[in-house]
Amino acid sequence: MDSSEIDSIKRDMSVKVHDIFDNFEENNNRLPTMEEFRTIFHDSADNYLGPLDQQVVDGINANLERQRIREQLLWDAVNELESEERMRRDAE
Repeated sequence: MDSSEIDSIKRDMSVKVHDIFDNFEENNNRLPTMEEFRTIFHDSADNYLGPLDQQVVDGINANLERQRIREQLLWDAVNELESEERMRRDAE
């Protein structure tokens, strides 16, 4: 895993993570649990990753592996962002 890839994903997703926390806290007067956060973020993950390219039949295993790696990078970055957001809000 290249740290620049994770940094790029974190830049792309930082506003989304912040918005999830803000909206949830505004509506529920508390922060989301880890499970609630992941459930809410799941739709954004699908939008960010996009559909798996089903057009290419040859090398489908390579496409699946590439998609799995992209998804793992996304969730690694989002887990870091979630942790940072929780620490920031706890400090307030």
